[in-house]
Amino acid sequence: MRHSRSYNRSIFRSLIVLIFDRYLAFYCCSWILVRYTRKLEMPIPLINNWLTDFVFVPLLIHIPFVLGSLIFVPDGTFKYPLYQILSIALLAALVFEGCLPYFTPYNTADFYDILAYFAGGVFYYAVHQNHTSKKFKSAFEKRQGLHHQ
Repeated sequence: MRHSRSYNRSIFRSLIVLIFDRYLAFYCCSWILVRYTRKLEMPIPLINNWLTDFVFVPLLIHIPFVLGSLIFVPDGTFKYPLYQILSIALLAALVFEGCLPYFTPYNTADFYDILAYFAGGVFYYAVHQNHTSKKFKSAFEKRQGLHHQ
């Protein structure tokens, strides 16, 4: 026999599984790796220069995507359109490459960083968002199966 606590627990587990996936783990681990190598003053050139910029937009988009999807479209059919993701990448580029270099000594403007923001946005649109949407559909179908029993 199922109790209401079981449903609440399964929703909480679903939230954890949906938010913390392999892509988010990659974003977080790469950021930690870059920060650690910078602290040791032994940065890895390609990773240090552009990986953090590449993962910034997907990291920025993922958690609101998951929470918004759970609240507004729990069946997994919602997806951000490409123009919204590219708008976020443009905003990040304007702030971090256009404005902040004038106000902080540690930000520098770099055209390749801008490309990395947009590439990360396209990656999120084409790969990560689809992966998460499939997980939403699977979780939704499991919940529907529980309600029909």
